[in-house]
Amino acid sequence: MSLRTTSPRPTRAAAGDGAPDCPASPEAGQSVWRVITGISLLGMLVVGQLYVAIPLLPDIGRAWGVDQASATWATSAYASTYALVSLFTGPLARRFGTRTVLVAGVSALAVATACVPLADSFGAGLALRAGQGVFAGVYVPLVYAYLNAHMPASKLPTALTIVSACMAGTIVAGQVESQLLAAVVGWRGTFWVTAPLLLVGAQILRRVLAPEDPARAEAAGASGEPAARADRGAVRRMWLRLLPLYVVGLTCSSTLTAVYTSVQLYGPPSLVGDGQAMLTLRATAIPALVLGVLVAPLLGRIPARKRGAGAFAVAALGICGAGVFGGTAAGLAGAMFVFMLGLAAIGPAVVQEIGSISGVAHGVMATALYGFTLNIGGGVGAQIPLAFGEVRGVGLFMSALLGGCVVLLVVTGRRRRRASYVTD
Repeated sequence: MSLRTTSPRPTRAAAGDGAPDCPASPEAGQSVWRVITGISLLGMLVVGQLYVAIPLLPDIGRAWGVDQASATWATSAYASTYALVSLFTGPLARRFGTRTVLVAGVSALAVATACVPLADSFGAGLALRAGQGVFAGVYVPLVYAYLNAHMPASKLPTALTIVSACMAGTIVAGQVESQLLAAVVGWRGTFWVTAPLLLVGAQILRRVLAPEDPARAEAAGASGEPAARADRGAVRRMWLRLLPLYVVGLTCSSTLTAVYTSVQLYGPPSLVGDGQAMLTLRATAIPALVLGVLVAPLLGRIPARKRGAGAFAVAALGICGAGVFGGTAAGLAGAMFVFMLGLAAIGPAVVQEIGSISGVAHGVMATALYGFTLNIGGGVGAQIPLAFGEVRGVGLFMSALLGGCVVLLVVTGRRRRRASYVTD
């Protein structure tokens, strides 16, 4: 199979002339929305475990005998192992199958989640949070690879937008959920309530995901081919084209965690000292994500890279607003709405562009590396506020980095088009 890097298809490398314009899988029919719904709702629980600790920092710190600043490692511990394990999802999926790895990973995550409240020290708590990350790390890269491989091309942008928006929404929804649950059942109860829901979600995945695995079958079929057929030069160029997308993914995820952590630690006194006000601030971002889903069919007509560059520009504007107006609750609410509006379009655009460049044969590994960068960014982002000690500094610094992402996407996109003209 040749590696096609200039095809306008969102994800799939050609399997041969005359190949149908949609994958031969159940997702070509009415089960599309069952798959999207199952992946999205479970994704909110899995990814939400990264952010659920942010509102619980005071309680976790007291329970584990550390201050709030040290308690931020509860987020970083989860994100670090999550990111590391995501690197191995490609080989795991090829060996056992995407559905099998996803179901096993989520089931084990449920057990680890139930154990977190049992920690009675800082070290034990971090170890259990890291254990959560180990099992959760398979989720994001494999569900994105699954969608790229199974979704009909006409539905792919919308599917990616919905799934991405739901998982991005956990930045807000996960914090809101943990804050509300903690008020009723305590911080330990937030984990114990989530654990059985994860078990149910694992069984739903087992029922709605197709057992067929195009990437696994393709890899098995190509295992006996001569090395020359793999076209190592083309593969190397593919990874070089993917590198800018990983850089922007790292920047985006670190911005998410950095901003919300800085608000929790250094926000205006009217927010930090008022749980209801903080809850309202987090909830104001949800309409932006809903709006992103509603306009997904329209935005899907724009090429993925251009769409991503525009979304980064919107997100940079929002975070800049957080830096400038971060001294007031109203200013932060407006800024975070704009930021989340941009975020709703960033994830789907970047994932679609990764699928377009990598194709089915390399899609799982490519999205696994993307998941790795996202979670490394999440872990790094939790520590960035400690270097500034204020919301303003974090907002202005991260907005500059997001602006750099716009430039990077535009410049590398032009180079790719020029290269395609030469090769054509």
